[in-house]
Amino acid sequence: MPEVYHHSRPRSRPPTYRMNAIFVSCGQFTTEEKDLGKKIVEMTRSITGIDTFFAEQVQDLNGLESNILEALRNCIGFITVLHPRGVITRPDGTTFTRASVWIEQEIAIATYIRLVEKRTIPVIAFVHKSVSLEGLRALLHLNPIPFTHEREVLAALPKLLAERWKTKGHAGKQSGIQLTMEAGGKRFEQGHRIRELRVRLKNDSNSRITTFNSQFLIPRGLLTHWSANYPHEDKTWRDPNYRCFRFTEEGKGAIPPHSETLLFMIGYCFECAVKDTRDDPRIGAMLVSGYLVEAKLWVDDREYSIKRTVEDLEKSATERGE
Repeated sequence: MPEVYHHSRPRSRPPTYRMNAIFVSCGQFTTEEKDLGKKIVEMTRSITGIDTFFAEQVQDLNGLESNILEALRNCIGFITVLHPRGVITRPDGTTFTRASVWIEQEIAIATYIRLVEKRTIPVIAFVHKSVSLEGLRALLHLNPIPFTHEREVLAALPKLLAERWKTKGHAGKQSGIQLTMEAGGKRFEQGHRIRELRVRLKNDSNSRITTFNSQFLIPRGLLTHWSANYPHEDKTWRDPNYRCFRFTEEGKGAIPPHSETLLFMIGYCFECAVKDTRDDPRIGAMLVSGYLVEAKLWVDDREYSIKRTVEDLEKSATERGE
């Protein structure tokens, strides 16, 4: 790939979290809670084939708007786990155990969006047996499942996921065909850290895939480190915020049953994308972290898709030691 730095295009900002994803709201105060949240994300993606957003605490209004509120506004499902956060004493001397204020707020926001926009949002809720019923939850019919240990949540979740989304028309693991997306292969060019974006197709079905069409959308700013022309780029794509790449089975060949193939790989630069926003570096970094990368595949008149944020890709690569 050329190492010529090119930066002459006016700034643009791909929309953040404009995705149809399942919103996962889980505590992250303890190591066990963080591990549970990650396992819920992995299980949800694997069983439903639908992308997920794992809600995280943010410390500023920009992060709140571009992350949690955007994800809640566009979610197609909501999974919440309420852990205890301490005992409160009322003026009359009675006590109750409260849950996370953040998660209570996320439940309230999701409920408001559902009521105002008249949208059906499937909900799966778990609540620790020690947590008391209070606030808006007292008026909602969440039918939360009580638990005492995180393993109980993981044991009950697969059946609930299948029940909520098995008839929703989402093509994923259930059909045996699945797209995966990851970042890795860290290297340095001109002092900038370069990652490789990799999209793979897993064919766990018993059928051979002989024909397919695919499309990959990447925020334009992530590719401003280079001035290269890329093969397979769709030059007719009109969205100025994204660059579009298309592939078919030509050059890839048939994909045998129970096999995996690399569909797409391209380098991207986080630092150049931040500079491309023309904002303060801290604000630019938050914006780029929320950028969305999308891959779609069409096989036998069915669509398979995956969307991941740059932040999610970077975290996953770091956790793998790449």
